[in-house]
Amino acid sequence: MRGLREWWRPAVVPLGVWLLLVVVGSGVLLWQQDNSRQAVAERFDHGVGTLGDFMNGVATEVLMREQVQAQASLADPVVDARDFERAVDGFGYSNAVLLDSQGRVLQIAPSDPGKIGRDISVRYEHLRTALQGRPAVSGAVASAARNIPVVAFAVPFDTSAGRRVFSGAIPIRASPLASYFTSALSLDGARVQMVDTSGNVVATTEPFAGGSPTLADQDPALAGALTRDSGGRYQADGGWWRYSSVAVQGTPWRLSATVPEDVLFGSLHNTEIAGRAALGGAAAVGLAVVIIAGRARRNRRDLLLSERSFRKVFDGSRIGMLLADTQGRCLRVNPAASQIFGRAAEDVVGRLMSDLTHPDDADLAAGPMRDCLAGRIDGFDLDKRYLRPDGEVVEASITSAVLRDEEDRPQYFATQIIDVTERNALERASATAQAELAQRAEELQDANTHLADVMAMLSHDVRQPLAKIVGLGGLVVEEWAGLPEHTKVNYVQRMTAAGHRANDLVTDILMLAQFDAGAMLARPVRVDVSHATREAVKAHHISSGTPITVIAPDETTGLADPGQLTLILGNLLTNASKYGKPPIEVRVVNAEEQVSIRVADRGEGVPPDFVPHLFDRFARAGSGVATTTAGTGLGLYLVRQLAQAGGLDVSYEPNHPHGAVFTVSVPRAAPGPRVREPEAEFAT
Repeated sequence: MRGLREWWRPAVVPLGVWLLLVVVGSGVLLWQQDNSRQAVAERFDHGVGTLGDFMNGVATEVLMREQVQAQASLADPVVDARDFERAVDGFGYSNAVLLDSQGRVLQIAPSDPGKIGRDISVRYEHLRTALQGRPAVSGAVASAARNIPVVAFAVPFDTSAGRRVFSGAIPIRASPLASYFTSALSLDGARVQMVDTSGNVVATTEPFAGGSPTLADQDPALAGALTRDSGGRYQADGGWWRYSSVAVQGTPWRLSATVPEDVLFGSLHNTEIAGRAALGGAAAVGLAVVIIAGRARRNRRDLLLSERSFRKVFDGSRIGMLLADTQGRCLRVNPAASQIFGRAAEDVVGRLMSDLTHPDDADLAAGPMRDCLAGRIDGFDLDKRYLRPDGEVVEASITSAVLRDEEDRPQYFATQIIDVTERNALERASATAQAELAQRAEELQDANTHLADVMAMLSHDVRQPLAKIVGLGGLVVEEWAGLPEHTKVNYVQRMTAAGHRANDLVTDILMLAQFDAGAMLARPVRVDVSHATREAVKAHHISSGTPITVIAPDETTGLADPGQLTLILGNLLTNASKYGKPPIEVRVVNAEEQVSIRVADRGEGVPPDFVPHLFDRFARAGSGVATTTAGTGLGLYLVRQLAQAGGLDVSYEPNHPHGAVFTVSVPRAAPGPRVREPEAEFAT
């Protein structure tokens, strides 16, 4: 008993470390195996999705080919039974019908004279769709000729005798569609089936159990799983199955595939066993080290046995392992590491590890190796890339530890290498998808915010003038005969003013929609800026009666879109009339490379804290005259957007001693013939 206690006492700490490493290693191994299975399952789902897209292409191609051939061979005014049968044989269908524009049977195969002239479209939704001018694919339906389950492809085509519909059908029991499944999803034991919206089987790789099979009859476990989710796993026949499904676009079909998980993950079986074996081997090695640490001085033979065990694990490990000297020159490498490097073991031994590393990562391990040799650390972990002779880059996660002799001098570096190329590729793809999703969510949030602002404005600012028009209109209608003439005129003027207000709001909203849609395009031409300014002031004075002074040269030429320049000036003049005070002055000034149009008023000006938001959408000051004056907060925003769209600029500065000045900067044009004839200056 005393000898046993003496053996265990030095082994307690190493045994605790060994247990911790085994737990951590088991967790890492299970995590890696779960990730590998998830990647295989995702590839299976992707394969099913690709097969669904392929079946969509098959249906589209069949409809297109059928429409072209029907137009070519069945467009005569009269199609006799013999010609129809030859055409059907050319299509490769065993069942087919030819209908007129009323859905009545012109010809049918196999021949059935009793159905000629009868309207059968009422029984088949795909025929009704084709009669409306759209090609259609049916689900599982009973053949009009033989009353057997079929899938039909119906196409309309125009003839001199009017529209016709040709519908060809393939029997479900002998469906050629199933042949695509086997070739596209080559997994032993995999089942592929396609059903319509009612759950009837359209095509399957499995033998039919009845005359008109449903998925619930054929595979009740899969049918139940599909009611819960479009993909996942379920238990049946004493094992677990993986399934995935996808809707076949353009058809009433849904494709599903299921495969035993033993088959799906069969390619990982050996790797998982090898990983467990490697972990078990590493655990065995660790335990051996613990035993050696406790009995090293008592039994040299146990040390030799442990060394043999280590060599066996080293050579048989599925994880890349190598032994290098203190200069980083490889002394020994296991087969797994040779496979990672893409070189034979004899070609790796004797090389510096930096020669096998990607040039961009050649110096990554130099610093940690120096720290190990200096005794500052015992090992290090890092991610680096290796470059194979064929140019392929391998991403790897390495763990390296320095091995020392009895005098604590560094002798070797033992390194483990795990190929993480595929895992990193999946992580990068996932990160890219998450970034794209976040961007789309942000764009949607911005769109929702803008929509909420527009809805709030519509519910308040547009409803107010409309309510005034409706209220005054009702009052005028009811009391017209008894109203004095001046009261009638006053009511009509107020209704007209409200109508103009509503019209201006609608104009702003439409212009805002054009900007959001990117449809507001500018067409700059040479414009007489002085003349355009006078015209804008004149129009504003007529509509509002506000006195405005214009100071401008006889002619000043700039580059601008005339319509957009008029809108900009109109909005600035309206802004000065609403929020400023007379006198209002508009001045046109020639500068070196531009023409400036200054609109100044003598109001209270813009509150300093609101200046940074002056040109924002739906922005209104929280103090001053803006709080007592109706407005939408769109006018100056539209001015800024119109200016930027036409290559102009608009800015604000305080007027002295008080008031506001808005300046529109128009690029100057080279001298040339006038674009418009000048008119007299307008001032009141």
